[in-house]
Amino acid sequence: AHRLRALRLLSRFLQMGPWAIDLALSVGIFPYVLKLLQSPSAELRQELVFIWGKILALDRSCEVDLVKDGGHVYFVEFLASSRAPSAHLAMAGFVL
Repeated sequence: AHRLRALRLLSRFLQMGPWAIDLALSVGIFPYVLKLLQSPSAELRQELVFIWGKILALDRSCEVDLVKDGGHVYFVEFLASSRAPSAHLAMAGFVL
């Protein structure tokens, strides 16, 4: 429950604009959200897809680490999910 709440707060912060995304990356949030892609928790998926979409919209260099750690598989599996809202499916497609 605490992870979900933290991710929701982070999502709201990232919605403030490019400066917020840049600030989040500069304080070291990247390794945390990268590691969370290994979490089996379904409740975190939509928030993680949104966060990753925001990060990659600003800084495509993060994509290298995402692919290197196998994180792209997370988004392929998310796209295969028929229960996800279309906006989140689009964001997962953007990440890939």
